[in-house]
Parts: sequence; C-alpha cells; structure tokens
Amino acid sequence: MGNTVRVGIAIPLTADVPSVGRLLDELTEEVMAAEAAGLDLVMVPEHHQGPTIGYASPLTVATLLAAQTQTIKIATGVLVLPAYHPLHVAEAVTMLDHISGGRFVLGVGAGYQPVDLEPFGVALPTRAAAMEESLEALRLLLTKDVAAYAGQHVAFGRVRLRPRPLTQQAPAVWLGSWSPAGVRRAARLCDGWIADPIRTANEAAGMAAAYRSAACDAGTSPGTVVVMREAWLDDSDAAARRNFAAVIEPVFDYYRRRGAGARAHNSFDELAADRFVLGDADQCAAMVWEVSRRTGADVVTLHLRHPGGPSHSETLARIRALGEALSRGPGHRSNNLADER
Repeated sequence: MGNTVRVGIAIPLTADVPSVGRLLDELTEEVMAAEAAGLDLVMVPEHHQGPTIGYASPLTVATLLAAQTQTIKIATGVLVLPAYHPLHVAEAVTMLDHISGGRFVLGVGAGYQPVDLEPFGVALPTRAAAMEESLEALRLLLTKDVAAYAGQHVAFGRVRLRPRPLTQQAPAVWLGSWSPAGVRRAARLCDGWIADPIRTANEAAGMAAAYRSAACDAGTSPGTVVVMREAWLDDSDAAARRNFAAVIEPVFDYYRRRGAGARAHNSFDELAADRFVLGDADQCAAMVWEVSRRTGADVVTLHLRHPGGPSHSETLARIRALGEALSRGPGHRSNNLADER
C-alpha cells in the first residue's frame, strides 16, 4: 500500500424520501459528486424484504451508476452470492464490465440473515459451502472459454459465457468475510478481502494480517484490502458525536439482533472508539489515513449517509468537503483505482 490510500463511499439501502425513484436519483447524484470530488469507489449493498422505499437488486443499481459515471469504480458491497446461480452472476458481471469500461468489481459475501438466503433455497448452515462452490464456478466462467462445474450445491454442464469480459483475465472479485475460514477463502479464491464496519480498526488490522498470511500460505499474492467504516462528517468532533449517536446506535442494535457480530456497549463513546470516522472534514481525512496505516488497507470506504440522516443536500456537501480535505493531505491516491488482479 505504501503511504497512499484510495477512498470510497458506501450508499445506503434506504432513506427518508417519498419514492424509490427519488432515492435512486439522490444516490446517483451523490455518486457523481463523489466522482467529481476525486473519490475512487462506490459500494452498493444487498438485503431483501427490507423497507418499502429501498432497493433489492445491487447489480441493477450498479448498472445505473455505471451508466452515469466515467471514472469511479463501482462494486457490490456485498452481493449475497449463495442466493444466485453463478452463470447469472457471470453474465451480469460481464455486461457491467463492458458498460462501465472495466470499472466494476464484484464484492460478495455469504450473507448472515435467513431472509436474504432462505427464499432462494439456501439454508443458513450451508451458505459457506455453497459460496465456496459458487466462487470456484464463477472463476471458471469468467476465465475459461468453456466451463463446467459439478459440486454439491452448484452444478452445470459445459457452457460458454458470451460475451467474454472486457477486462483482461477477469473482473476482480472481493470477498467480505470475518471468520478465519472466510479469510482463507478470500486468499485462495478472490482478488481482495473486505472488512465490515462493525469491528474496530484494531480487529480489522488483525484480520487483515491473517488474510495476507493466508495468501502467502496459499501461494498467492495478497489482493486488495478494503476496510469499511461508519462515518459522520460535521462541523466538529463534538457536533459529530452529538448528532451521530441517535442515527447509528439503532443500526448496531440491528446488527446485534441479527447475529452480525456487534457486541453490547454501555455508551456511544464506547461504541465509537476505534470504530467510527468522526469530526470535521480534515479530522475525517486524517482518520481515514490512520485507519489505512494501521490496517494496511488499500481502500477505505465510508458510510456517509445513513437511513436516519444526513439529508441528500447535506451528504453532497460532506462528500465535497471530504474530497477537498483529502486533496490537501499526503495520503490519498485519487481516482482510477488500479487493476486489482
């Protein structure tokens, strides 16, 4: 990584807006603002049976964003891979690769909620095994002219993926995981590893080191390390702490109820410590560089807008302010995220 870091945003699944169309319009404008501000990446999440005003198809939203941008990388963050047939994913990835001019990255995960898996015929206990087979099959489809796969969860006969991807070798695949087995899977089968925003920076640093060690053990080179962080940019650290608590604490309550790894906390300061990016634009930029330094992250991705706020206009202003702050510092390598393979 050296002394540089690429910076991105992760868009929310929902917001306090009157329609799905309005939500997509606002999110598109925010991504275009991030591109104009020199940010490098946008990540699009996936969940199902969520709010009425929201979206449930990250590949469709990624296509919308690819069509409206020129330089920013677009990634799913993350696609619940076991819920899909690998051939459908490979076809969508290939088309996004062409639509974006090589700017698409497939971020995947096993999922942690029954609601995201069981309607698609995937039981929670089998999701990891199903995802491993899907990753193997997906790699064959993206890299071989003719592919076939026979597994317990995934099977198909000889098939030709057409058209072939635009990106030489194949578009990058990043895996979001937290278990030791998942990190080893990322090292063996993927081009990068994603750390979720739930754990502390110290925890992310430890697992990033485990990922790099696993890559060496597997005889591969470590790929891109992406660290996601919850963030609140405000006039000051005090204002950020005052305004963010009511917005983010329900999110972590949700994570805890759904078994996503969040632990109980006694205060907002305890929750925020070593976990959130908070403060004015310069403070947030400095915290991004510090997270990258401590974890070795190649990319730090921030949730700047949350279901409970800020508003669209406030988010646009914060994206611009963050871009300006990053441009003043020594640690941001701006735009055109390098080839991940």
